Amino acid sequence: MSTLLRFPLRSPLALALLGLAGLLLAGCQNKAKQAPPTLAVQTVVIQTRPMTHYEGFLGTVTPLQTAQIIPQTSGMLSGVHFLPGGVVHKGQLLFTISPDQARAALAQAQAKVAADLATASYNQKLVDQDRPLVAKDFITRQSYDQAVSQAEAAAAQVQADRAAVQQAALNLSYTRITAPISGRIGQAQVKAGNLVVANQTVLTTINQIQPIAINFSVPQNLLDAARAAQATAAPLPVLDESSRQQIDRARLIFVDNTVGAGTGTVALQASAANAQLALWPGQYVLVQMPVQHLAVAPVLPVGAIQQGPKGAYVYVVAAGKAETRPVDVLWEETGSAVVQGLSPATPIIYPVPTRVYPGAPVKVAPAAAKTRKGPQPAPEAQP
Repeated sequence: MSTLLRFPLRSPLALALLGLAGLLLAGCQNKAKQAPPTLAVQTVVIQTRPMTHYEGFLGTVTPLQTAQIIPQTSGMLSGVHFLPGGVVHKGQLLFTISPDQARAALAQAQAKVAADLATASYNQKLVDQDRPLVAKDFITRQSYDQAVSQAEAAAAQVQADRAAVQQAALNLSYTRITAPISGRIGQAQVKAGNLVVANQTVLTTINQIQPIAINFSVPQNLLDAARAAQATAAPLPVLDESSRQQIDRARLIFVDNTVGAGTGTVALQASAANAQLALWPGQYVLVQMPVQHLAVAPVLPVGAIQQGPKGAYVYVVAAGKAETRPVDVLWEETGSAVVQGLSPATPIIYPVPTRVYPGAPVKVAPAAAKTRKGPQPAPEAQP
C-alpha cells in the first residue's frame, strides 16, 4: 500500500519551490523587457549632380617679374628718391647720379659739332668754286677731286659729331634712374655720396607682385588634367599652407614641355591677381587644381559614410533592420562624397544614430521620409 507524501503549505520545502518558480517567472519577464528597442531613423538616397575633384599641390610664390636696378653710367650717387619696401610705379624716379660730368661731355660734343660744321661748310664752298674752273681746265682734275674728298670727309665728321651728341645726351639721361616695372622695391644697396660703376653696381631690386606667380609641380599622370585646366582657364583656389584657408585664386599660365627625368613630375606656373597682397615672394601655399570632373556624379552626405576594418560602408534599411553595405568613395568635396557601388534607390540611414549596429531593428520616421530624401541638388560649388 503506497503512501502519499503531503507537505504542509508553510513547510520549508514548499516555500523553496514557490520561490524558485517566482524567480523563473521574473527572469522571463526581465528577458522580455531587455529586447532591443526599435530605432527611429531617417534615410536618404543617392543624388546626382556635377562634381569636380580638386587635389592640392605645394607651391612657392615667386615674383612674376624681377628687375635689378644697375646704373648705365658711372658717377657719384647724389640722391635716393623712394621709400624702401614701398610700391613704385613704372617710370618713377628712383636714383640720381651727379650730372655735372655728363653735362660737360654733352656741351663738349655740341661744340665739336659746331666747329666741324663750319669746316664742312667751308670745304663745300671750295668745291662749289672749283667746279666751273675744272670744267674750263683752269685747275687740274686732281686738285678738284681733292677738294671734293675734303668736303665729304668734313660732312662725315659732322655726322659722327652729331652721333656723339646723342650719346652724351643719353649718358646725361642715365643720371636719372627710373623704375623699369611697377612693383615692390627693396632696400637701396648704395647710399648717396658713393661712387657707382656703369653696368656693375646693383642699386636695388624691384619685384612685381600684382599679379604674382606660383610655381608647383604635378605627377606626370596628371599632365592631361593640367593642360585642360590651362586651356579652359579654370580657377585654381590658393590656400594658405598653414591654416588651409583660401587666400586667392589663380589660373594656370604655363605647363613645362618636358617631364622631369628624376622626379616624374611636370613643372607648372599659375598667376594670381594678389589684389589683397596675401601672397608674398618665397611663401609656401597649396594650389588646388581640378583633376577630374563628372557631369552626373552619385553623391551622398559625408556623414553617411562609415569606416570599418574592411573599408568604407553605409547603413541601409532592409526588412526593418539596419544592414551594412560596402561603398567606394571616389572623393569628398564640401561635405559631399562621390561614391560608387550602391543602387540609386537604396535607402541609406542618415544621420547615423550612435546606437545603430548591424541587425538592429529600425523604422523610418514618416516625417523624415518626406523631408530628407537626400542631399538637395544644387549647382556645383567652386572652392
